[in-house]
Amino acid sequence: MTVRLGVDTGGTFTDVVCYDESTGVVSTAKTPSTPPDFERGVLAGIDEVLDRAGVDPGDVSFLSHGTTVGTNAVLEGDLPSLGLVTNEGLRDVLEIGDQTRPALYDLQCDKPPVLVPRRHRKGVPGRLNYAGEETTPLDEAAVRRAAAELAEAGVEAVVVSMLFSPLNDAHERRVEALVADEVPGLPVTRSSAVFPVPREYDRTVTTVLNEAVTSRTAAYLDRLRAGVAARGVDAPLYVMHSGGGVFDVEAARTYALRTVLSGPAAGAVGARTAAVAAGFRAAIGLDMGGTSADVSLVEDGAIVRTTAGEIADLPLQLPMLDVSTVGAGGGSVAWVDAAGGLRVGPDSAGADPGPICYDRGGERPTVTDAQVLLGRIDPAAFRGADVEAAVARARETFERALAEPLDATVEAAALATLQVADAKLARALRRATVERGRDPAEFALVAFGGAGPLHAVAVADHVGVGAVVVPRSAGLLSARGLLLADVRMDESAAARVTEPEPAALAAQFEELEAAVAGRLSAGGFDLGAARLERTLDVRSRGQAYELSVPVAGDGLDWSALEATIARFHDEHARRYGFSTPETPVEVVTLRVSGTVPTPGFDGLAAGAGSPSPPGERRVSFDDGGSRPTAVIDRASLAPGDHVDGPAIVEERGSTALVPPGARGRVAEDGAIVVRP
Repeated sequence: MTVRLGVDTGGTFTDVVCYDESTGVVSTAKTPSTPPDFERGVLAGIDEVLDRAGVDPGDVSFLSHGTTVGTNAVLEGDLPSLGLVTNEGLRDVLEIGDQTRPALYDLQCDKPPVLVPRRHRKGVPGRLNYAGEETTPLDEAAVRRAAAELAEAGVEAVVVSMLFSPLNDAHERRVEALVADEVPGLPVTRSSAVFPVPREYDRTVTTVLNEAVTSRTAAYLDRLRAGVAARGVDAPLYVMHSGGGVFDVEAARTYALRTVLSGPAAGAVGARTAAVAAGFRAAIGLDMGGTSADVSLVEDGAIVRTTAGEIADLPLQLPMLDVSTVGAGGGSVAWVDAAGGLRVGPDSAGADPGPICYDRGGERPTVTDAQVLLGRIDPAAFRGADVEAAVARARETFERALAEPLDATVEAAALATLQVADAKLARALRRATVERGRDPAEFALVAFGGAGPLHAVAVADHVGVGAVVVPRSAGLLSARGLLLADVRMDESAAARVTEPEPAALAAQFEELEAAVAGRLSAGGFDLGAARLERTLDVRSRGQAYELSVPVAGDGLDWSALEATIARFHDEHARRYGFSTPETPVEVVTLRVSGTVPTPGFDGLAAGAGSPSPPGERRVSFDDGGSRPTAVIDRASLAPGDHVDGPAIVEERGSTALVPPGARGRVAEDGAIVVRP
């Protein structure tokens, strides 16, 4: 490789990092995101960073991208018209769901959206039992009628999801073939080809969502590839997926739903790298951008993973990094509810029009506006803004919309806005740690994104975290994570035997490994450099849910299986406070991941730049008073330097706050480690 590009698209900004391997120079760019045509912002960022780096587009050999297209499609309900073919009597599974409720004791709570209307859901005779054995033959005539009716209704694609197909997908395969024969050209996808895992509701939702975002994601990636090629970039395009790795575009088209945590996953990779470089092997990543904040965990130097998540209150059965999101970003709107309480988010001003201080037509008070009014952000940092007019409008809006209803001053309303945002962030950190049996004091907080370093010390103080790490170019850490992420492919399958039996499990693992190797090979990746990892989903007999544990050792004999089961009991005790090793266990799912390492690069800085002399401005703090505060150019700091609070540390794309009483020290890699 010669030049590598990483591009992360957020709700407000698109961040680009360019690493020239021949010179070791890292260049960056930050451009506004351009919804709904996000490729325009991506291409503008690529143009800017290549121009700034003085790099010829033809020298780019690696392009990795984190996208929010699939996420936005689900959250905004911008989904195509789909049909569902399932077993007779099961057509309402999407509405009945399971016992999970958004609010357990709220009798008025809204259910998750119904992804496929009832008139487009068809149940056909045919049934397998719990062991995957046919008990009722598939009614092929009924399948053909269902296909014809769905085509007449104008659906854009058909999803097939039937009982026990993870154990035997013969019925699903036959339905797929019959629909394709009856309505040529109508896209058909089956759950056993996309997510062959147990639990019919979760599997059906996941497969429907995957098909729903496929067309939007594929169209976006096609436009982006065409735009990149028109600029003379001949490098293959890789896409970040929710599992914390990158895969090729064809894999992204097939498994489009795996891109829904694309950006947050890249941030988690960057946070893990920054934490380890600063000497912390346990860390909480806090990525706070313009629209939301993402929280991830690092334990023993590795990012915590999961096999189940959710989006818009809908379950996802995906191999993914354990990242949670809260609606608190720089663009989150502050408002007073009917009871007179101050609220922040989840609505956001986004990229267009953005906060008032952007001077792009924003009219609602936001977290970023509060930071500007309190002196924590220099409004001159917003390019193209009429600074004085924008700040005046922000002050007038805070006065009218917040200060008067709260019977407070503008400064007090702005401080309260930040305190509410900090409280939301603190709750998200507690959910990721305290509510899962982890002590926050054992972790460092890695703060990044454009807004994260402004809130980090206050949030750390709320939850009892003892150290805050602010990486160099914190506003671009997610884009750098894209350059650091390994290539990763995942395959899973329901266990054919529930009793732990080495020979049967080993044979099934070999099949999954062959599938992973085939996908890596199809993507053009070096199989010789690939590392394969085996994982088992295990539960005690009688339990409804399972835990994923890595398989012990390289082989799978009785000794390795017993060691793996012991790992399950240890993890159960760590997570829930008890274990029952005397209870027999069941194997539910087998998983294999194939990883090809991506070359790293030294340092996370974006070049030394030209440091500015220290300055000073008045800044308001939580005690309600304002005081002269040092303003430090990040480029002027060297390893070993100290930053005593109160101080503001500014750099392109991000501002860090060291409040009164806190002290920071610059680590060897350039990160500022702050002790609250």
